[in-house]
Amino acid sequence: MGHSSSLLRDALAGAHLKSELESEEFWGKSLGKNAKAHGVRLQYVKDYESVPLNKDVIFYETMSGARMGDNPYGIFEYLREHPEHGDFLHVWSVDTRAQVPPEYKDAPNVVFVRRNTRSYTYFLASAGYVICNANLPAFYIRRDGQKYLNTWHGVPYKSLGRNTPKARFGSPNGNSTFTKATHILTPGQFTSEKIVSAYSMKGVSNATIAEIGYPRVDRTLNADDERKARIRETLGLEPDEEAASRHHPTVLYAPTWRSENDKDVVDTEQLLDDLRAMTGPGIQLLYRGHHRMDRVIKDASVGDQLDDIIIPPHEISSNDLLAVVDVLITDFSSIFFDFLPTGKPIIHYLYDLDSYASTRGINLGEEELPGTVAKTRTELVEAINSVASDLNKHEPGHDYASDPLQGDRYASGREQFCPHDDGHASKRAVEFLLDDSQEGVCSRHLLDTLPTAVFWAAQLPSGPRAANFLESLLKSAASPAEQTVLVVERRAPLDKDFVKQIKAFGDDISTYSYDAEPPVIRPEEEVTYNKFATQYYMDFAATRARLARSSALKRIFAREYRRRLDDAKFDRVFLAADLTNEELALAYFAAKGLVTTANRWQAPSIQGTQELMPAGRAVEFALPHGSRRRKFVARTYRSLRKRLKGGSA
Repeated sequence: MGHSSSLLRDALAGAHLKSELESEEFWGKSLGKNAKAHGVRLQYVKDYESVPLNKDVIFYETMSGARMGDNPYGIFEYLREHPEHGDFLHVWSVDTRAQVPPEYKDAPNVVFVRRNTRSYTYFLASAGYVICNANLPAFYIRRDGQKYLNTWHGVPYKSLGRNTPKARFGSPNGNSTFTKATHILTPGQFTSEKIVSAYSMKGVSNATIAEIGYPRVDRTLNADDERKARIRETLGLEPDEEAASRHHPTVLYAPTWRSENDKDVVDTEQLLDDLRAMTGPGIQLLYRGHHRMDRVIKDASVGDQLDDIIIPPHEISSNDLLAVVDVLITDFSSIFFDFLPTGKPIIHYLYDLDSYASTRGINLGEEELPGTVAKTRTELVEAINSVASDLNKHEPGHDYASDPLQGDRYASGREQFCPHDDGHASKRAVEFLLDDSQEGVCSRHLLDTLPTAVFWAAQLPSGPRAANFLESLLKSAASPAEQTVLVVERRAPLDKDFVKQIKAFGDDISTYSYDAEPPVIRPEEEVTYNKFATQYYMDFAATRARLARSSALKRIFAREYRRRLDDAKFDRVFLAADLTNEELALAYFAAKGLVTTANRWQAPSIQGTQELMPAGRAVEFALPHGSRRRKFVARTYRSLRKRLKGGSA
């Protein structure tokens, strides 16, 4: 890659590229097969510790580098069009399959870095700003002073993280990526609450959430007549005025993906038969599958089998498509939330509602969906004909945004799910990230004044001491005087009944799961690390003393703690028995104050706690023992003791 801008030259100063060969390897040589490869992780640590932070660089990643798009792209476009916010080098992460749009190949302030190359680790470590719509690699460690904005990629219609039916403790990748974020944007309260719960942010994350709308929706709402005409021409659609005069609405079918046993699947026969049923003489039908469906059946191959549908090229983003669509048909995809602000008709085709809800989990019942619900192919065809007829009753140019065709429930849905999508979300997002501006924005800080207690379980081998640890955990969760956090390896062999009881407490226990993997050790650190890791009979006091004596050892585990939990700190830390030396060292960095074993847990004293508690929790603390909450906790605790110890309650 040849780039010549002064911004790029300045940004590359810390890479110390001394030859053309080094430069070629910097941009193009893979450090490993994937983000878990040792070469990738080690190079990132080296860059993290040695490369200066550059406030003139913004690093973007969408869907693990699959494409330029989504909310980060909306922010990128806005910054490019509004230079008053600053002169930035825009660095885009791309994987080996991603296509670089030709208009940006020679742009002097836009560069592309292939994942798992040195250029990728270098810019991820050195960028002053990181913007991502999904999960960053697990090796990512946020630098002091580095701002990281997570935009996520949709309103959570489907269950996420710990709230999916089969989840034990949730998603390690999701937990990690949101905990490291300094800034999170959402379209509204519904999304904020779902992701806070799904990714166990209560008591852990220091991020600020701003409910400002989705930048990607700006592209749909702000599309001018020229852009719409260009899209329609590319797709081979009738010009807008001609389609309106002939009453030929443009209909987009955009289903989401399905999976069986963690493998993506597509019922090809169902899909093709549904598309055949949707086609009609008065319809201009478009089809776009979810990008995960494309791995199983490509959109183009669907078009090869059906002559009457239009397959949009992937260069046209979904939000550009929505700008020319009159009717959206989808299923459990959050694309319908992006379409809601237009006020145009939505049909939810939920032919497998019961099975999907039980296996994947959904957050909305059919009665809550704005638009029309169809559960059979016959109902689907009837719904298409009905909304097409209703559209034809209105004059071309009717303002559906102000007067939705599908009535009050549609309008209520828009207010509930995307109240801030007004075409100006990108501007608010930029001001939120660059200036920490929350003016006129509904924002929330995830750390309230409630004290936090973390139970450091790690892999928690089963046995009596593990049972005692979990009993203390549940007693802490029952106390309204503190927010309880469980730090646990996602494969820890916890009894199913314990897991069920932990889940019953909901967000009163933030289950922070992670994947067990050894910390990245630089070659000069290996002797120090190995000597510590193999030392016998280490308890917390001995571990703390060793860290105090060795700056090298302290640096290793401070770095690893930040990789796992960023800057999270807890008022009290309760340790499981038989923790490894490494876990004891990490727990050292978690503590604001008390560190002790879990069997010594006691409820925080009332004195001084009520001043710290929000009013609602302080009142709850004073509830009599006969309250519903106290009865539930007492019953749970007695059942637990009886089952584990074989005694009587």
